[in-house]
Amino acid sequence: MASETSTEIEAPSSPRALAVDVARRTASTRRKAAVYSLLGAATVLVIWQIASGFQRTAFDLLPSPAQVADRMWGFVVGDPARGVKAGTVFVNFWETLRKTLIGFGGAIVVGIPIGILMGRYRYAKSFFFDLVYLAANVPLIVYAILGLLLFGLGDAGPAFVVALLVLPVISLNVAAGVEGVDRQLLLMSQAYGRPTTAAIRDIVVPSFNPFLFAAARASFAASWKLAALAETFGGTTGVGVQIRKAFQGFSVPDMMAWMMFFVIFVVLIERVVLMRVERYIFRYRLRRGEDVLRY
Repeated sequence: MASETSTEIEAPSSPRALAVDVARRTASTRRKAAVYSLLGAATVLVIWQIASGFQRTAFDLLPSPAQVADRMWGFVVGDPARGVKAGTVFVNFWETLRKTLIGFGGAIVVGIPIGILMGRYRYAKSFFFDLVYLAANVPLIVYAILGLLLFGLGDAGPAFVVALLVLPVISLNVAAGVEGVDRQLLLMSQAYGRPTTAAIRDIVVPSFNPFLFAAARASFAASWKLAALAETFGGTTGVGVQIRKAFQGFSVPDMMAWMMFFVIFVVLIERVVLMRVERYIFRYRLRRGEDVLRY
């Protein structure tokens, strides 16, 4: 008698087991990405340390990482010998961040409606496209000087030039997202008598949200740099003013210290704030196992 062969059929994983597996893979990917990020930073520090040992003149053209770290610590806790008050770095970065957020928020408020119009209506795209594209290709140095000439010293100039930089990026990306909306879904929404506001909320906005967040993250770092550049030319407070003072005093360690603070703050805002907001809004994609390479 021929022996019967039994085959085991693997039961499909439960949704809970699948979610746990996705969470584990995501956590593992984040840990690996963090390790590689730290290795990259360590490599830069080693190269910096080696380069600081070479002196082309009688002066130290490039201070060592230890010297820059000492200046950074002085800007945090204070350095009475150099007349630096405690918390100087936080006060100046808050001023720059405040101006950046004012211009950034204004650009988003104005840029999203323009992008929706450009993506939805052909004539609106013809009307706005050349103006938006022209604004996107103006050199940043021109924006910084323009803000100084129009508004003089103060907060309005940096906020204005940040808005000029961010608005074209937001508008063009939102327009691309709206153009990619499934027209069949819109027709079906109309056929079932859904109001226009519901179609915008449930169909149009989810379509351009990924484009909007990609544009916001890409333009935030550039807007932060432009705000500091505008402060360097004509600001009264902020990081740019401190960089200008370091340049006028020929203090390379101070300038490098503010540059490193600049990098640290941008990375923290990107990783701690923007990424968390994006992951919260697009959490439905994470449930499906997407975006596991992000950290």
